Amino acid sequence: MDHTAQPASTAAELHDIALQRYALRLGSDYFIHMAGALSDLFDGNLLTGLVFLTIVQGSVQHLNRPAQFNAMAVDGVFPDELRRPVSVLGVSQFLGLPYETARRHTGRLEKMGFCQKVGGKGVVIPAEILRGPEVQALVRANYGHMRTLLQGLRRGGEALLPPQDPRWAEPGA
Repeated sequence: MDHTAQPASTAAELHDIALQRYALRLGSDYFIHMAGALSDLFDGNLLTGLVFLTIVQGSVQHLNRPAQFNAMAVDGVFPDELRRPVSVLGVSQFLGLPYETARRHTGRLEKMGFCQKVGGKGVVIPAEILRGPEVQALVRANYGHMRTLLQGLRRGGEALLPPQDPRWAEPGA
């Protein structure tokens, strides 16, 4: 694969590339910080954390369409009776993991008390767990990192407007 950069030929292309790289840096910072917070919650195991988030989101995705605040989510958490069990196979497929890996991490979550089996249908993360102190610390960390991301995007949107510098001028202008 050739990783050599092609020269941008217009001010608009330069602007787009700069904005894309800036957004990548901000997104990477957010991801790395959240990966650390998620890993901390599960004794240093980020993959267990990703399985946890997949179960959390998968069990309520039918309630989050379209993406907006939903009044049924009291304090941001849906009641258990509205959650749908998520299968280990579904977790495996969504994350692109071997089934056995997803099963092992789901089992770990069960042993840690973070998720429960629902008959033969799959697993859920109960609202009680989502309201617990460990997950609330993750929620607070996410909120702080998300604010930093959004502030950076807001600043970057203004800062990356093409300046009145001749190097940004369109050729022949």
